[in-house]
Amino acid sequence: MGLRGWLLRQAALRPRVLLVACPYGTGARLRVEAEADRRGWPVAASAAEASVMVVCGRPGAELAAAVREVWRAVPVPRALVELPPDVPADRVVAALDDAVRTLGDEPGQWRQAGVLATGTSADDTPMADRGADRDGLKLDRLHVPLGPVLADWPAGLVVETVLQGDVVQEARVRTLPADGTGDAFWTPGPDTSPAEARRRTAAARLDGLGRLLGVAGWPAAAADARRLRDRLLADAVDERGRRRCVRFTRRVRRSWVLRWMLRGAGELGPDAPQRLRGDTWDRARRWLDDVEALSEEDVEALSEEDMEALTEERPGPGDGDDVPVDRVLALLPGLLAGAELAVARLIVAGLDPDLDRLPSPARDG
Repeated sequence: MGLRGWLLRQAALRPRVLLVACPYGTGARLRVEAEADRRGWPVAASAAEASVMVVCGRPGAELAAAVREVWRAVPVPRALVELPPDVPADRVVAALDDAVRTLGDEPGQWRQAGVLATGTSADDTPMADRGADRDGLKLDRLHVPLGPVLADWPAGLVVETVLQGDVVQEARVRTLPADGTGDAFWTPGPDTSPAEARRRTAAARLDGLGRLLGVAGWPAAAADARRLRDRLLADAVDERGRRRCVRFTRRVRRSWVLRWMLRGAGELGPDAPQRLRGDTWDRARRWLDDVEALSEEDVEALSEEDMEALTEERPGPGDGDDVPVDRVLALLPGLLAGAELAVARLIVAGLDPDLDRLPSPARDG
């Protein structure tokens, strides 16, 4: 008994966190990510490797059902944390402290094990039918949903896919509402100054880059993007912060592996809004532009190659954010059809639709 309890307490010192973002829960998510990073807690890529599941915001009925299904897949020892959208930072600290105590509670974890042993369900296992692939062979067609609970995934988004092998044959987009309404976290208010709006835009771009780099398999750069995001949101931008942003963007731009992964993925032509044109790499570069635009004087520190990339196309910070989110979602099925599953994840991360900006009637679309 003593040894089991000691092992539980040791495992609770550095648990893996699975974040579940709900619409209007962006503020809570950012505070949890910052506190988990401060504690050195790694982020879980799936329920199977998680020990703490944190729900940020108030899920609606369908999203809550999905959360319960994922929670059943989290192995023991485990702890569940539920936070409201406007949770203050000190309450996040207290909630994660409670999660550590829950993980170390041996009798409580035995009860959790009993729940898992009697409550597991396989009713939602994907079923397969048959269909011809590109070579004329008959392959299984799997109906697999992406989201709504998925690492580095837009809050409230579900993409219903039909897969043959690892290729998306068909895709359909749905959005799941929150329990109630709220404000879009990244949208500046009417009293926001131009300087503050630019800083908030850069922080939003770093948030999107964190998800894109996470999906691309570059966790160190994803963590750097989130730390810079948190610094921009917490403090006014000083010279040191500007230079950190420039070093980060230069590092990402110079990654040939990342460029190779994103080139050709999700190509959009001249009929698309300006900020969405090109492929996923082009869109990522525009995000980097917005981060670099925090400090025009620091452009002198960039290399000749970086300068060439900067001057090709540089809209002002925030240009194109008025592209309706439902229009972005409408583009997704066509972009995902024919893409490999891993590339489909990159395409979604590269568009990064903010469902908080959806009009309320469109949220059930």
